[in-house]
Amino acid sequence: MSGIDSMNEFYVQENMQLLEQLEEILLGGQSDSGELEQKEIEEIFRAMHTIKGASAMMGYENLTHLTHSIEDIFDAVRNGLKLSSDMWEELIDLVLTSIDFLKEEIMKVQNGSTPDGDIDELRGIAKDVLKRAKGEETSEKKEEVVSENSQEEAYLYSKVFFQEGCAMESIRALGVVTNLNKVSTIAKITPEDLDSGCDEEIVKNGLEIYLYTPEGLNAVEEVIKKTMFLKNYEIRKVDNKELDEVFGISSEEVIIEPVKEEQKEEIKETKPKVTEIKDTIKEEVIKQSPKKEVKQEASKNTFLTVNINKIDTLMNLVGEIVTTESMVEKQSQLENFDRDNFEKQARRLHQLTNELQDVVMSIRMVPISSTFTKMQRVVRDMSRKTGKSVELVLIGEQTEVDKNILENISDPLMHMIRNSMDHGIETPEERANTTKPSKATIVLEAKNTGGDVVIIIKDDGRGINKEAVIKKAIEKGITTKNPDEISDKEAYNFILAPGFSTKEQVSEYSGRGVGMDVVYTNIRKLRGSISIDSEFGKGSMFILRIPLTLAIVDGMKVQIGKETYIIPALNIKEVFTQGGFEVVKNPNGEEHSIIRGECYKVTRLSEILGIEAENKDDDIMILVETEIGSVCILVDKIIGQQHVVIKPIPPMLTQFEQVQSHMSGCSILEDGSISLILDANAIINM
Repeated sequence: MSGIDSMNEFYVQENMQLLEQLEEILLGGQSDSGELEQKEIEEIFRAMHTIKGASAMMGYENLTHLTHSIEDIFDAVRNGLKLSSDMWEELIDLVLTSIDFLKEEIMKVQNGSTPDGDIDELRGIAKDVLKRAKGEETSEKKEEVVSENSQEEAYLYSKVFFQEGCAMESIRALGVVTNLNKVSTIAKITPEDLDSGCDEEIVKNGLEIYLYTPEGLNAVEEVIKKTMFLKNYEIRKVDNKELDEVFGISSEEVIIEPVKEEQKEEIKETKPKVTEIKDTIKEEVIKQSPKKEVKQEASKNTFLTVNINKIDTLMNLVGEIVTTESMVEKQSQLENFDRDNFEKQARRLHQLTNELQDVVMSIRMVPISSTFTKMQRVVRDMSRKTGKSVELVLIGEQTEVDKNILENISDPLMHMIRNSMDHGIETPEERANTTKPSKATIVLEAKNTGGDVVIIIKDDGRGINKEAVIKKAIEKGITTKNPDEISDKEAYNFILAPGFSTKEQVSEYSGRGVGMDVVYTNIRKLRGSISIDSEFGKGSMFILRIPLTLAIVDGMKVQIGKETYIIPALNIKEVFTQGGFEVVKNPNGEEHSIIRGECYKVTRLSEILGIEAENKDDDIMILVETEIGSVCILVDKIIGQQHVVIKPIPPMLTQFEQVQSHMSGCSILEDGSISLILDANAIINM
């Protein structure tokens, strides 16, 4: 990996994290008066200053200017500038919009392109906000008077030193060179190769630069002064003698003074032009300066911040595994083979492997807080657009989930929060006619239960009108049952059907029949489930249950005919052997079993999957349970319990309807064969 690649990766990782933190501060830091506390103001200023410095180092001029404009506002506020509540609201809107813009631009960097978004509008708003806050009437910037001397063409020498301990001096030096290229042509740098680990040399001797600039010494100095972690610098003009020693040319050979019209032809024949000298220097730069590699396609990398204690534990475990593995191998090669000692070491190796699995899985676990913060933004934006006053209460935002789960749960949660805001929460006029507080509440809660994470979305809005839902479900052909036969739970589940919507008018947010069915599909892909509860007039509650990780589960291997399948152990409530249960048929031919006074539907997996059972007698019955219900399934045999690594179902198998409808994944068994993993929710919903 080149220095440019590693620098881009570091830039993207660091600044995306800063932007997430900024959004969290802005959405969670406002007091009742709308102001931010001094601590939050300082944090926002530092974050913007860091992003500005990093962008300047990378040569992303538009991002540098935008963050500098916002930094100016917070610098003034932290130094005593007072803002009204309306201006605070305006400022926070500006920063949130800028964060969205910066994220889009930084994603361009990650995808290998240049951030080139137009910042004029945002920068203009920022300048206007600052001027109005200071009581200035005009938003026009006065032109700076630049001395004639500062604009003259010149050959310059500069030496730059960075602050002690700033690290990555060679990368920072490369940033200086990149920025200077915009106002000058660099002829020579020392060290020559900034991509070869020259940090110590730069710390000791500094970065030396010879350059030519048509814009004057001041322009170059302004660029250098913006360098992040700059300790000190020197800059001066190069005299004829030094120029001759460095390049073998003299400044007398360069025509920079105005000449008379009649002299131009003579000069053309005898002396080189400034542009020719610049071309010569550019050729020198190509030979000596670091080359920027052009990639046809940039690879996307995902970063994860890991506690150093987990890494230490991982290293210790790997060391123990290596030692134990060598002991096991040695035991198997001894002439006097000690079976007891061999089994003891094998058990120890198995134990260490399990611990290694736990530590590796814990490394992938990250707090759900970043996703919850995005929901605050959704509520804030929709509150302003719909006129509804809503408070989002977050509970358990430090609950940890697998990184992959977190990336896939954001869109479903956003759909559901929007659904609560649009469908659930009443308009201010409707709410005024109730005994409820004028400000509505949506609660977003996360908690761990066993091997799952449970996410609850609860609101105190109008609730779900069961009769309206049933009527719409019958109209759309979702059900043919008599309304009196439909339970509350069954009625609420109609909301998850494709194309279902009770909203008559299409809005920006809902009413198109797309939403909850998409949520349900995405949750199913995560091997999760949704349950709905509501009381009309009082509010609704949606409960999502999702596995903590998508990678490994405990499973029970069962045999149906000659095939082996896996049922996730978390879904198994009880197992009954032959003689321990009874299956009866109702008048409709459906099979049921009574267990401790409760009646459960019985499903024969052999019939669902189209497999001929080995034994026509009922051998084994397993009670499977999820949030959406329970069912008893009949299998031929239980083989045993096993940790299984979940893999996607091979494309050649997804063409079969039984596999696509009833399986959530597959796993490779110890003999190398593939075993499909049953989707408990799909079996229960049949």
